[in-house]
Amino acid sequence: MRKSTGMISTLVLGAALSVPVTAAQAAPAAPAAASVSAAASCHGLIAKAYSLNNKAISASGARSYQKAAGYNHLTRGKIVNAEYACRHAHHADRIRGALDGARNGTESAEHHNKRAYIEHDRRAGRAALNDEYDVKNDLRKALHYS
Repeated sequence: MRKSTGMISTLVLGAALSVPVTAAQAAPAAPAAASVSAAASCHGLIAKAYSLNNKAISASGARSYQKAAGYNHLTRGKIVNAEYACRHAHHADRIRGALDGARNGTESAEHHNKRAYIEHDRRAGRAALNDEYDVKNDLRKALHYS
């Protein structure tokens, strides 16, 4: 049987008190890569929204309206996050205008996709697809200015 050196009990006691026992156990400093610039965050969120909107277009084109509605919802969430991240960008007013149009378009497309799924209405599905293409143009404009 091995005898403990007492280090384990010290570590357990330190963890129980939530006080680091040694400096090596202290929380590490935040990495430098975690501090992403605001411009890169803005651009990245718009690019992600653009990608999700393309997935919604693909799903709508394949008449998978429920899946397209889900992608529209995710796209709208990324657009809302991008609006906040881009509030101090160089062309913030132009970006905000494009993102507002894109957000309204995704809401409309989500509504039309849900209607197409529930009511088996192909005209609503086509309206959703048209809205998604409008959103694509708005997001492309926002990407240009971000």
